[in-house]
Amino acid sequence: MLVFWRRGYRGTSLDDLTDALGINRPSLYAAFGDKETLFLSVVEQYQKKMLLPSAKELFSCENLREGLGAFFDSLGSLLTGPETPPGCMIACLMSEECCESELLRSKLASIIETADKNFTALFKSHERELVPSLSAEVAAKLLFSLCQGLAIRARAGASKRSLTEIGNAFIAAILI
Repeated sequence: MLVFWRRGYRGTSLDDLTDALGINRPSLYAAFGDKETLFLSVVEQYQKKMLLPSAKELFSCENLREGLGAFFDSLGSLLTGPETPPGCMIACLMSEECCESELLRSKLASIIETADKNFTALFKSHERELVPSLSAEVAAKLLFSLCQGLAIRARAGASKRSLTEIGNAFIAAILI
């Protein structure tokens, strides 16, 4: 995962992957198929290992203000943490790489659709906390778009504090 995250899909060679995994090319192909299939497996793992923990508290919150605050704090740590490359692997790589592959484009569209659906359900369950002029569907799309923007800012060197300030501004703008 870290090899793709640091170097990008196109920038990662088969030698990079075999070195990182400690296996030879035939074993790589036998275990994972081709590079694109391995990358999609890495994206799935990234979602489970990196993104899900940041969202878990948000989806179980009783108070949306507190849930979003915890979410943006966790997301800021993920995007700027010292143990991983800055930014979000999906935001930073998938959007670039999907131009090259229908399979990757389809995966990115699926990720966006799922996020919109999940965030919409979250906001519908907290609709009384939203400003009246904002629907749950639009709030969901705004949140996902903001997350992608924060990831790009982190990739460009923004601090966790800066990302948290933006998250707090979002909270102030959408909640009563």
